[in-house]
Amino acid sequence: MNNYDPKKIVRFVFSVFEKTSADLKLKIRNDNLTQVSWFAGIARLYLENDPDMLKVMYKVKENARVMGKKKLSRAKKAGDTGNDIMKQLGITDSDKQNIFDLIEMDLEEYE
Repeated sequence: MNNYDPKKIVRFVFSVFEKTSADLKLKIRNDNLTQVSWFAGIARLYLENDPDMLKVMYKVKENARVMGKKKLSRAKKAGDTGNDIMKQLGITDSDKQNIFDLIEMDLEEYE
């Protein structure tokens, strides 16, 4: 079984229209970022459930019509409720990361 290496660098490859690619590269460069730092930042915000990023994802899902409006609304409400519960319990992002680290350590013992 392959060992998971959280520090291993991997590549993402996807296709977009040439104009979209050019516009995105120009805009990223104009913001004094590299494509790598931009994508890594977006990915980090998404994975950390950043509230602003969740709003963006809601718009993306709505525009892509990957979910019906009712289902999308319920998913957003459930996410908001989950975030509220985490705040009420005082669970921070570092607490969540520690939990994931413990789970990962436990899984490694069984491999």
